[in-house]
Amino acid sequence: MILVDFQKKAVDALSKKFFNLWQTKNYQLPLIFKAPTGAGKTIMMAEFLRTLDGNYHFDDDKAYIWISFGGDDSYLQSKEKFYRYFNNGTDMTLRDKNDLSLKELPKNNIFFINWSKIKSSTKDGRVLRKDSELTNGDYGVFDEFIINTKNKRDLILIIDEAHTETSTNLAQEVIDLINPRIIVKVTATPKNLPNISDVTHLKAGFIEVLEDEVINSGLIKKSLIIQTQEEIESIQGQNLSEDKLMVQLAIKKRDELKKIYNEQNLDINPLVLIQLPSDMNEKKEVSTNKKLVVLNYLKSEGVLDEEIAIWLSNEKKNLDFVTLNNNEVNFMLFKVAPATGWDCPRASILVMFREIKSPSFHTQIIGRVKRMPEAKHYENEVLNKAYIYTNYNKSHIRDIKEANENKLPIFFTKLKDEISQISLQSVYHNRVDFNTLSPENMWQKYMLNTLDNYKSEIEKKIDFQVSNISNKIVVDATISSFDGFMVQLKQKANETNFTFSRNDIEKLYNLLCFEELEKQENDIAKYNPSRSWSALKKALNVWFNKRFQLHREKFYLIIVNDLLKNDSFLKVVINEALIGFRKEYEIKLKEKEGKELVNVTIPQKEVSFSDDFEELKVFKNVYERYYNRKKYKGKENEEEFIEYLEKQENILWWHKQSDSGKENFAIEYFDSQEQKERLFYPDFLIMTKENRLFIVDTKKGDTAKSIETKDKAEALQKWIKENKKDYKFKILGGIVVFQHPSWKINYSMKYSYLDKNCWDKINF
Repeated sequence: MILVDFQKKAVDALSKKFFNLWQTKNYQLPLIFKAPTGAGKTIMMAEFLRTLDGNYHFDDDKAYIWISFGGDDSYLQSKEKFYRYFNNGTDMTLRDKNDLSLKELPKNNIFFINWSKIKSSTKDGRVLRKDSELTNGDYGVFDEFIINTKNKRDLILIIDEAHTETSTNLAQEVIDLINPRIIVKVTATPKNLPNISDVTHLKAGFIEVLEDEVINSGLIKKSLIIQTQEEIESIQGQNLSEDKLMVQLAIKKRDELKKIYNEQNLDINPLVLIQLPSDMNEKKEVSTNKKLVVLNYLKSEGVLDEEIAIWLSNEKKNLDFVTLNNNEVNFMLFKVAPATGWDCPRASILVMFREIKSPSFHTQIIGRVKRMPEAKHYENEVLNKAYIYTNYNKSHIRDIKEANENKLPIFFTKLKDEISQISLQSVYHNRVDFNTLSPENMWQKYMLNTLDNYKSEIEKKIDFQVSNISNKIVVDATISSFDGFMVQLKQKANETNFTFSRNDIEKLYNLLCFEELEKQENDIAKYNPSRSWSALKKALNVWFNKRFQLHREKFYLIIVNDLLKNDSFLKVVINEALIGFRKEYEIKLKEKEGKELVNVTIPQKEVSFSDDFEELKVFKNVYERYYNRKKYKGKENEEEFIEYLEKQENILWWHKQSDSGKENFAIEYFDSQEQKERLFYPDFLIMTKENRLFIVDTKKGDTAKSIETKDKAEALQKWIKENKKDYKFKILGGIVVFQHPSWKINYSMKYSYLDKNCWDKINF
């Protein structure tokens, strides 16, 4: 591969700045290398390191550590790019974690590893960073590898995608372990830039590749086109739903690009990326399944199964060789951005569906359609542009970082096919979680009475003559700078009205009911949207149908049209009903029924997680992929217990519960300190091959000795004694602690931490 001019210029500048910093003989000097997505950062870094290796004036004894912050295998992608680029043209040997047995990194070698492999909060990190029979001292195999290397030569640390996690205490701990002379931070979006004084006095370095240089070189597209008014008008007569409209526009554009490629004898098959909302699972009962809508529509348009790729956490299909320019896949569905470092230059079209809960235009994914298929521009300018089709409007155009603090799920997983759900008798406290519009008959009666009180005002203030509803979507924007995408889109984009189909209106009605409950600010008016939106909708339907003898299609229009307004009168009435219902009925329900016995079916078939969670590589968990919260009290103890479970041959599966929610298994216990009944959610459910279910809660240190733990432990034993006869599997359980050298469990009806006779070694 031959570097283009801007890449050569950047490598020269990087080399010069590196040598200036090196000569100071100081340590941990940051050298920021900022280059836009598509500039070829990895290739420039490969040439930079080869330049250092080939400089006979620079024969210092040194080695290189390359840490990637992308997907789990991103470091291997970088290593493979280095291998192809070097093509035996250097004596710099490329290493990875399989070479840790060398005990040290030889001179001029480059060691590639992913951050997730060495941060101690992950399973891989604990394996590589804890002492074992493979190490001589108290250090893990990775730490010993680094220490042995430092004792002989200096290290240079290269951090790929350095905008991610590098400011955390854990990241600094790894940097301190390596203690490199220079830290080269490679990123398109650096979090922190060095000040002029530090750069001037060689306390830091900064090299930047400008976006215009990359565009002019032909490596990335010249501009990005948002759907045009003309395109929408050309097919609006087909009466498509909003979702189908976006997909149809993408199909037409793909056909156009394919035709031009064929006319120019180019063996390139343009790819359409279709981003499903990341909150799709959360609202699956509120809205239609977007994935199925898209798949069914594509197939109705003649798209074959083998022409559709799927990249979801729980489903991967037709992804082999999808990045090749002539691959047969025409469309790829995904939720979150494909892994950092994923390159597919033939991707030229992006469909983005507005998210339900917190609509925010995701800029991260734009980079996936920036690259040119052959790293050059074509005579036909249509091929030099990227195209976006979306149902966002201008109010949604903000960086995803501005989204509300209720984080969107980005990880999704489902129950393994071979795992059978079980049903356990659980308890639910109405008086603790009076959070649902139920009993529904009581709510409906109250809501109808409230609406009746305002009937005359509703007739005056609500438009009963509305005949259609339209949504504004962005159109007609040509964005010349990917880096300045947000600013230019706000400045340049127009909006057009798109008339909703009947299906769109019903879907929007569901979402508006959900959002109206979600947006309530008064604590008294707050109810769980997922469990209450349907009850709200039903009450509105009954009232408009019975009081005005309107058919569904008509009163849906009336209700949706009003709820879309900032000065909606229905919202005022709904708010009053929500507050009044709680005040009038919560006390009655508390007196009537303080708790509800329910049978919970667990584990749930599908669950989702935000970026507060991280994946742990395990095999016996009930889900295809297991995610655990990054930070919480007791995390280390629980994850050590998980490691233990993974090694037990007789365990069929294990499931870690959340600590709240009606969908999780709970046991009632009496809090002897507060003198009130509470709910206890045991940490783990464990099924063995002998059909024995263990219900256990892990404790450590003072928590194992607490009065609260005693209360919970005795309630658990009482529940097991009273309910075990009702199940086909045997049930055991108790508090679990680690007492060197083994994990032990307390089966006693009267819990005592200090009585050694109460603790038995766990035998699954």
